Amino acid sequence: MKKYLSCIILIVLCVVCVTIFYVNANEVESAPITPLSTGLSTSAPGDTAPLPPLVVIERSGTVTSEYLSESGLRIEWSLYKVENDSTLYIGTELYLDTPEQVTSPTLGYISVCGEKKEFTTSTLVGKTNLLTAFSIAMTSSDNSPVTFEAYLKLDTTALDGGELNELYASGSVVAREEQLPSSHKIEVGLVSKYPELPSGEETTALCMVLSYLKYKADKCELSDLYLDKGPAHFTDPGVANAGNPRDTYNSYGCLPPVIVNAANKFISANGGTHKAQDISGYCAEELYYQVSCGNPVIVWTCENFESTPSIFRTLIIDGKKVYLKSNVNTLVLTGYDFEKNTVTLANPSGNVFELDMDIFELSYSLTGAHAVLIK
Repeated sequence: MKKYLSCIILIVLCVVCVTIFYVNANEVESAPITPLSTGLSTSAPGDTAPLPPLVVIERSGTVTSEYLSESGLRIEWSLYKVENDSTLYIGTELYLDTPEQVTSPTLGYISVCGEKKEFTTSTLVGKTNLLTAFSIAMTSSDNSPVTFEAYLKLDTTALDGGELNELYASGSVVAREEQLPSSHKIEVGLVSKYPELPSGEETTALCMVLSYLKYKADKCELSDLYLDKGPAHFTDPGVANAGNPRDTYNSYGCLPPVIVNAANKFISANGGTHKAQDISGYCAEELYYQVSCGNPVIVWTCENFESTPSIFRTLIIDGKKVYLKSNVNTLVLTGYDFEKNTVTLANPSGNVFELDMDIFELSYSLTGAHAVLIK
């Protein structure tokens, strides 16, 4: 009897061992390859498309909408390749960041390199709502910009002085494969806006860059002779400086097109060969690439990095809403360090400082991802 019992126990143990081995083997064989933290899909959230095998991630990043209310759009993007394949794959996920529930119905779209995917959804709940995911493939070529656009229409979201029914996010990144140096820093001479231009940080930042490029630039000359200006409360900052930088009050600055225009007029008048260009919308990585090439970049960020921009006045100019914002500053990006996760910024208020890279990138996005390059 003991002999039979021992045989039965032995057989049971063998069956258990074989079963465990079989289950583990199947789990290993069927384990999906998930090299991207974000799923790729061409339909609704949760319906993910299969990823190509042996994916090699190239780059990833975030594009956010300009801060006009407590709600915002956020695009999480990744560029990746399959081994031994020249095709570049672009995967995106679109989120609505909102402090409380928003009910609609809502509708919107996300566009990558001109290919658009529209979507509708009825209820959005929470702070990180996945609206939709989208992926496309394209032939990789150096210096070809990858453009992202997203739009969302919703009921309403609070906005000082009114309601906001639409959110819009856009950005670009150059699809280059070369890796950036881990750090780079440019020595740019500091120029203070004080005392002559108390509200002239944009013009002073331009003066710093032009001086770095060996032009005999003077901040007051730039402001008085080359900067387009208009009445503070009746001027679109994208067309002219809203007010005079020499005024402490009632001067609300300008945006990249105005600085680009002033820079190119000055360069032409002084026989230069450089050209200023508006590179607004480019992801932070592209700014770092320009710095690595020895090109300082004029950027718009928050003045107080611990808080977000705020709208203090809404103008209607030629039928278009124009928002005048506070807590916005214009700086010169002169360095970055990936290991320390910092950037170096020259401040027209009179100092050069290091800032956490994540804080800089968020601030740059929330103020509209505005930037000017002269090269």
